[in-house]
Amino acid sequence: MRKLFFVQQTLFWILLFCFAATSAAVTSAEVASAPDISSQPGEDWGPFLGPEGNGRSGLTDAVVPWPSAGPPVVWHCALGQGYCAPAVARGRAVVFDRTGETMRLRCLEAETGRQIWERFYPADYTDTFGYDGGPRASPVIVEDRVLTFGPEGRLECRALLDGASLWHVDSSSVYHVVKNFFGVGAAPLVVSAGGQRLVVVQIGGSRPGSTPSAPDRLDRVQGLDSGLVAFDLKTGRECWRSSDQLASYSAPMVGSSGGKDCVLAWLREKFLVIDPASGAVLHAFRWRADELFSVVAASPVSVGEEVLLSETYGPGSVLLDLKKGGLEVLRKDPDNSRPRSALKAHWATPIFYKGHLYGSSGRNSGDAQLVCADWKTGTILWSEPGLGRSSAVLVGSSRGAHLIVLGEFGDLVLVKAVPEGFLTVSRSRPVDPAAAQGNAVQKPLDNLQRANGELLAAPCWAAPVVAHGYLYVRGEGRLVCLDLKEKR
Repeated sequence: MRKLFFVQQTLFWILLFCFAATSAAVTSAEVASAPDISSQPGEDWGPFLGPEGNGRSGLTDAVVPWPSAGPPVVWHCALGQGYCAPAVARGRAVVFDRTGETMRLRCLEAETGRQIWERFYPADYTDTFGYDGGPRASPVIVEDRVLTFGPEGRLECRALLDGASLWHVDSSSVYHVVKNFFGVGAAPLVVSAGGQRLVVVQIGGSRPGSTPSAPDRLDRVQGLDSGLVAFDLKTGRECWRSSDQLASYSAPMVGSSGGKDCVLAWLREKFLVIDPASGAVLHAFRWRADELFSVVAASPVSVGEEVLLSETYGPGSVLLDLKKGGLEVLRKDPDNSRPRSALKAHWATPIFYKGHLYGSSGRNSGDAQLVCADWKTGTILWSEPGLGRSSAVLVGSSRGAHLIVLGEFGDLVLVKAVPEGFLTVSRSRPVDPAAAQGNAVQKPLDNLQRANGELLAAPCWAAPVVAHGYLYVRGEGRLVCLDLKEKR
């Protein structure tokens, strides 16, 4: 009996230790406040794709057209590996990248680029297809906290004030995640439900031991119950898990169904409408190409109770009505549509404005088009090649709404947001101010010897960010901050 009791006690402490090791959650619900150090009025850009998660800025006084040299470069800094945009809030820009064998999170003064703090954790991610080993998912700032979701699956919450780690979850091991094609790439979503602030993330867990012999054969992996998981923002405690779907690269968004807020999550095979309080699946709809080597990456676009899904590998776009009693297909693209005749978004989420969608359509750099599509019919009203797989943000000015388009190869283009045609207002390629003044370019300029001191080089895959009148764009090895506003 004593031996049995000893074994039972030993097992108890082993299990307790293993549970504690899965998450470094803190018990304190409070964190020191980070004062706002912005000197200019305007809105923060803490969540992925901005305050409303739709790629639209509240800026109303952007300079249109730009000066001949483009928007003034305020500051720029070298980056390590990665593809994600920064998050900007309370006068701070949070930048996530990889340097050597560590993942690095830096907090910079948003208006000067001066470093406030930096934190690291060990990096062991290796990309199956040879892309770099840095972060794909953009950091998120909410209240006094910063959330990051690394390519290897580490979900972490840090204090915005000083970068102290508040909690983290090793999602890959806890939920038995089989590595997706390009690791983890969907940014977290923070929602309010039942008096809590929840961090909703695409996890896509499976049964232990389900890793296939070939790492790219994800068709042989069966999900279990953690396609989507919600964690308490303050403590990191799991609040609910939902769906047996595997993860995609499409960030969850907030939408509306039956007059109530819901979570819209487009996972690997299906689009789900989720009750944020319980994780219950309200609606499900399959929309994905019927080929193994395809991914879902653009986020859903929500307008009222209608939602657009768009992908580039197969079926293209579909418009759904999220009625209280069910889900209805309002229209979808014709089979085998080409990128110039249908909106087939790759990873850049299209932007809705006044009944039209603006976004990049196409799988590859050579066939990608910037297009304008009618929301209700899907009809392409204009298309423009030459920018590669571009991303955009919508801003306002005294001359109306405009798109700032970041081309894949470093072009910045100011385009009028109208359905009548592709109307270029300004175009530039940001240059190091030292080079523009005839001085020697700072050495080293991230060890990439760019002609004429140009700051942006391919691939420019991160979505542009606009906060307090400043534009933040990322290219290979460099983050650039530009001034969009009229003279102050």
